[in-house]
Amino acid sequence: MKVKKADDYQSWFIEEGKEALLIDPWFDSSLVEGRGWFLQRKKEKKSFLTEDEISQVKNIVITAPFEDHLHFNTLKKFSSANIWCSSQVRSILLKKKFKNKIFELSSSNTIGNLEVRVYPAGFPYNSTAYCLHILNNEGFAVFHEGHVVNKKVIQNNDIKADIAILTAEEVKFFGLLTLSMNLKNAMIACDLLDAKKLFITGSNPSKNTGFVNYFLKLNKLDNDLIEDKIEIFYEAGSSFSS
Repeated sequence: MKVKKADDYQSWFIEEGKEALLIDPWFDSSLVEGRGWFLQRKKEKKSFLTEDEISQVKNIVITAPFEDHLHFNTLKKFSSANIWCSSQVRSILLKKKFKNKIFELSSSNTIGNLEVRVYPAGFPYNSTAYCLHILNNEGFAVFHEGHVVNKKVIQNNDIKADIAILTAEEVKFFGLLTLSMNLKNAMIACDLLDAKKLFITGSNPSKNTGFVNYFLKLNKLDNDLIEDKIEIFYEAGSSFSS
């Protein structure tokens, strides 16, 4: 299995055999068309995937109905790919007249060459978003949570993973409601998962602009907490192959 951070934010590429799936892809210079008064983010390089990697994409998983996870212009570039998502996201895509095959995620799914187990995301996203446990035939596993880990989900389901894809730069709404975790909590989640490699998602939230930023408290990655026992991947294009 190959795991690659496909952009500088929270797009993910997972390759197994001759197929690959994308998680929450955004491959455009702007997150939102136009000014993006509520939420906007710009980037110089749309994607860190090669043409060969892009050609392998057969399936796309959308974990949340928000525009920084559900990017319509990017999905239009993958018109032949299957899209896997919640019933809410499926309804949105059908209203937007997407012609892709769209499948609603169940608790366990066979997606290409991978098994994808699905659980509710942590609070406050538990009713709208999913976390993912992705396994290949050899048992190599990846755990993906794009917001806040629910530790009970990991413990109650005995989830173990070789790689964790987690937030680690804290974002709080009004300084109270946690929207993204800090590195300390990400490391605790890695311990629960027995994960030795941590990929950071939702990177550099200070690059996000718009009206919503007036209500958010942002913290950078706390490098003082980095431990040798867990290898951290942060930069766009970072990858690991099992």
